[in-house]
Amino acid sequence: MNYLTEEERDRVRTALLARRAALLDEILEAEKATGETQFSTLLGKQGGDSSDEALAVTLGDLAAARLDLELSELKQLEAARVRLDDPDFGRCEACGEGIPLARLEVNPAASRCTVCQGDFERTQAAHAR
Repeated sequence: MNYLTEEERDRVRTALLARRAALLDEILEAEKATGETQFSTLLGKQGGDSSDEALAVTLGDLAAARLDLELSELKQLEAARVRLDDPDFGRCEACGEGIPLARLEVNPAASRCTVCQGDFERTQAAHAR
């Protein structure tokens, strides 16, 4: 038995595809931004100083980190797209309870309910210390 109705799956699929399209645009913009002349200007090729160079390095690092996050989200969305046709899509992978449709529409890649996701994040944070 499917957890979600076909109509609900279609709503999640629509949200997933919309987020995927927006994310691809963001990734293209981020890739483009890392090569723009603002970085070469800040790197001192046009008379900048060491603080300009440090700022350019920081901006480059931030752009790279943002790109990594976006690529990670894209992979999660692709995995969700594959899982979408699974009868158990919409059930928490940790506790087996249903993930609210509203959560799936906002975050189509969600594989845990909010309670289990919170527990997971706290565990991850504790291991990172």
